[in-house]
Amino acid sequence: MGEEERRMAVCTECGSVYAARIAADGAVQPIGSRDGCRCGSNEFEVVGESTDAARGEE
Repeated sequence: MGEEERRMAVCTECGSVYAARIAADGAVQPIGSRDGCRCGSNEFEVVGESTDAARGEE
């Protein structure tokens, strides 16, 4: 694919939910928060279907 995906991600430390960009290498970056979660964590778990699956393109 090579493009970024947009998904929901949950902070593994405090449970805050963010819209996030998922890079081709799997790196998760919350949209609008370059420094990670407001609690200080940089670990996120991606939730939900991929944008391609949601559109029926998987």
